[in-house]
Amino acid sequence: MSDQDTPPADTPTRMMPSFPEADEARKWQEIDPGHLAWRRDLVERQLHRERLDQWMGYGFRLLEHVIVVGFGLAFVWLGFYAVDHKVSTQVVPMIGGGVAGLAGAVLAVRNRRE
Repeated sequence: MSDQDTPPADTPTRMMPSFPEADEARKWQEIDPGHLAWRRDLVERQLHRERLDQWMGYGFRLLEHVIVVGFGLAFVWLGFYAVDHKVSTQVVPMIGGGVAGLAGAVLAVRNRRE
């Protein structure tokens, strides 16, 4: 195999071969009449799987935002509750630690993803 036949290192490898050109497709049609339909189904399944993976990624990112907002609202509610019951000095470390832990978790997830 010559150097011209090998793809560059930065090009992503595909899991399945590209769809054949017209002359190659005609040859495959003569050899195996059902091959092109099989290959088209294979490509469609791969595209469906990729779309499903994208939607799962969107769902997990949305879930992350919902959890962060939920915990933020819980800490705000806890702060107002503590002020109303005049125990705010006892709750400050709990709220501060919770907010710091939440911020650390969000930053760790974002840094891991990138």
